[in-house]
Amino acid sequence: MRDWSRWYWPEQLNIPAKVRHWMVDQGSLTRRLQTISHHGFSVDWLGSHWQKPLVEERRWLSLPLEQLAYQRQVRLLDGDTALVFARTIVPLATYLNNRRRFTALGNRPLGEMLFNDVAVQRGPIQVAQLRRDSALFREASALDPVASVSLWARRSCFYLQGEPLLVNEIFLPALWSVVE
Repeated sequence: MRDWSRWYWPEQLNIPAKVRHWMVDQGSLTRRLQTISHHGFSVDWLGSHWQKPLVEERRWLSLPLEQLAYQRQVRLLDGDTALVFARTIVPLATYLNNRRRFTALGNRPLGEMLFNDVAVQRGPIQVAQLRRDSALFREASALDPVASVSLWARRSCFYLQGEPLLVNEIFLPALWSVVE
């Protein structure tokens, strides 16, 4: 089992048109999901804790091997249906400089914080087609088992006062039936 995902720039992958539109959108995913919600958008906060990031996350953030990071995991829901699994990795320096922002989030969307602050900058988006043997696929499907052999995902760094945090967004199969 390889446990990691292969990330690409969007133009490097042949992404189906309806998926591409979601993958490359630079706006707030939260706002976009709110506009398509039929049964009420909400955030299901799965937890926040300190642990070692996945190898691919650590490399993207250039973190030392043993450094812990603050991690937040949520599901973005339409009613009771999970549409997106999101995993945010916040390096220690970023967390210490923005502690109050992260501890106050709870069930509120991270996108609300990121897209309402004009000082926050977003880095480029990378995309992946996660396979069953990747750690991110397993995490995304732990609460919502999926029959598909792959899941589309994107990631990008956001910069709060110059400090990075990594947001992984894994699009669950239910999303594609909502947007059809």
